[in-house]
Amino acid sequence: MPDDFLLSYASFDAENRPFLEWQIDGKIGRAETFGQELSFAFDFSQKYCTGWVDFANHCSQTCPEQATVETKYENCVKCRNRTGFNPAFYHATEVSEQQQQINQQPHYLYLAYFAPGVMKVGISQEARGLRRLLEQGARLAFKLETFSSALIARQYEAKIAALDGVLETVPATKKFELVKQTFNRADGEQKLSEKIAEVEGKLGVSFPKAKLIVCEDYFQTSDIDLTKVILMKDQNQLVGHVRSVIGHVVVTEYNGELLAYNLKKFIGYRARKITGPVKLELPSEQLTLF
Repeated sequence: MPDDFLLSYASFDAENRPFLEWQIDGKIGRAETFGQELSFAFDFSQKYCTGWVDFANHCSQTCPEQATVETKYENCVKCRNRTGFNPAFYHATEVSEQQQQINQQPHYLYLAYFAPGVMKVGISQEARGLRRLLEQGARLAFKLETFSSALIARQYEAKIAALDGVLETVPATKKFELVKQTFNRADGEQKLSEKIAEVEGKLGVSFPKAKLIVCEDYFQTSDIDLTKVILMKDQNQLVGHVRSVIGHVVVTEYNGELLAYNLKKFIGYRARKITGPVKLELPSEQLTLF
């Protein structure tokens, strides 16, 4: 990774590998996240627009105006309009032409498991494969059915979301906290299967093609004790050797400690490589690591 850049995106590629994307002087670069040695300090004094997505050509574009944005946004109004994507299109009073075209594509319905008591229903474009699930940090999921359009898939999503014990959204802050919980695949699979049976019974539907997706296999957590991870909140530094990536949470190892960072907190900010000693503020004490 370069020494000075604007972090613009974090996701998973078509092969389900996590990557980081950055911008320098109007150009976009990308690198796989696993194995990266991170040692960067971010300037949180100003947040910048991360640009827009050209769906016609399947590529990211930088913001022509190099606009600044409020902390709650990642894109300026002009770039949001250029992209035209609205995942909550069903609540919008007006739907862009780009979103209408997306809605006409096949979408699949899924039920995802994050941790005990945290289960979510959602839809995703079939063409995106598993990337939507991986971006969210779901540990397990059942791909219930694929429909010819987002509008049809959304009708099922809304009905399932109305049932007890099924969420429609899981806040990023909640996902960050859930990383430390012990993951039990057998228990999660059982909970998902029980909920699917409940959905089929209460809604009078069936999902004979339901397929289990073990998202955990793509996060590289098998040799990590996540219960020992230190949640690095309100930090302007991103440091350590990347061991795991769970959705937008990156787990690094630094000086014998496992550190977890929410990458969403760094997107839209300028970063500069740390050349001297790194000073980390841990929950219990402040240490200077060399």
